[in-house]
Amino acid sequence: MKRNLIIATVTTAALLTGGTAAAFAATGDDDAPVKAPKVTAEQALKAAASHGTVVSLDLDGDDNGKQAWDVEVLTKDGKTQDWTVDAVTAKATQDKDTDDQDD
Repeated sequence: MKRNLIIATVTTAALLTGGTAAAFAATGDDDAPVKAPKVTAEQALKAAASHGTVVSLDLDGDDNGKQAWDVEVLTKDGKTQDWTVDAVTAKATQDKDTDDQDD
């Protein structure tokens, strides 16, 4: 009888300790939930589409949690441009230093 009580106590302690360790392991910054942007991918695409054909659309965030859509656009003259669409306001701004200059 004592043997069964000891086994049950050790098993319970192991389960509780393992569960607590797992709970602490899951609270790191990498596991933080990603907040959905106010501006959808479709809205970001529409904001940048007036500048050419959208060939790439990617949601990025910085360390402060601010999100923006990175958009690559192919212009009518065959050049690619990078644009940033704010994930809150949908304002599109061209990234000035990343124009693709064909030589």
